[in-house]
Amino acid sequence: MSTYKEVVAYLFNQYPSYQKKGKDAYKGDLSNIKSLCELINNPQKDIKTIHVAGTNGKGSVCNILYNIFKKSGYKVGIFTSPHLIDFRERIVVDDDWITKDYIVDFYEKNLELFSDVKPSFFEWSTALAFSFFKDSNTDINIIETGLGGRLDSTNIINPELSIITSIGIDHESILGNTLDKIAFEKAGIIKEHTPTLLGSGISSENVFSKICKERNAPLYKAKEDQEFLKSSLPNYQIKNWNTAKKAVEILKTNYSLLNINDEPSSYITIKGRWQVVSKSPRIILDIGHNKQCIEELKKQLENEKFNKLHLIIGFSNDKNLEAIISTLPNANLFYLTKSDNSRSVDPELIKQQIKNNNYRCISRL
Repeated sequence: MSTYKEVVAYLFNQYPSYQKKGKDAYKGDLSNIKSLCELINNPQKDIKTIHVAGTNGKGSVCNILYNIFKKSGYKVGIFTSPHLIDFRERIVVDDDWITKDYIVDFYEKNLELFSDVKPSFFEWSTALAFSFFKDSNTDINIIETGLGGRLDSTNIINPELSIITSIGIDHESILGNTLDKIAFEKAGIIKEHTPTLLGSGISSENVFSKICKERNAPLYKAKEDQEFLKSSLPNYQIKNWNTAKKAVEILKTNYSLLNINDEPSSYITIKGRWQVVSKSPRIILDIGHNKQCIEELKKQLENEKFNKLHLIIGFSNDKNLEAIISTLPNANLFYLTKSDNSRSVDPELIKQQIKNNNYRCISRL
């Protein structure tokens, strides 16, 4: 097996991935990732990191911090998930995706070495990211948790700062069905004597306060100010911007960062978050996938001017369809669809939750 396409296809199919198998791919401890990294000489110990968890907003906060560090002259790595089109989107250094050659070489060098561990796809990807960042001699790396925090594969780093962006109900079968239970899982990234930042208006603050006190971790909170009249961003991104701004304030103790201005659009390049891909007709893409996200998107739509609203929607089978769909705005027409992922919900099941007849089922876009 010698091509990038073959290697990634093999890894997706050989090792369980949450993207395809859901909770069946989730391992309830950190033994695998510790074993993998031990086998490759623990690259995570040789890189500087910022760790970001949260139900919503973590990808955007990672993206903002990545751009602020890059614009400030640092060599920056970023590890996020999932990807939208190409696996290499997950692992980036200074706007360059990890190379296909590096992925193939890492696979060939470590396939037999990793065979006894039987890692998940995300564990394999995490070890790959740490190795690539070390070999790239990065100055700082922004690391997004995949799921939760306490038992997430990324949680073997000792970051400069831990950030929890928000708490909401999602992935209940793994993280718990109350905000406090989910907060406890996210709080697992809090480390001894390491500053911790909470996103603006975060739920279950008492859970974080208790754990920070136990671990002697300084606790900071982002401002909740939502007034941002000059911004070209959707309102929900202002929360993420406020979180990133507070992170910069904390990190300036050890890093020479720009005095960022109050127009955040130049620092946000993330795809799939209120991404306008056409002006006429106006077409907006957003990957919001839980009730909390949909509520924010609905608020943002109230600021839009349009004659008709068409919504293209699809969901994974671990989502509370009734709760999410009841939150959706009224649309002139719903397009109900799915991906080729085995976790995707059949559009026929989605239509049972739609309260009117204005829909079309499309098995796959």
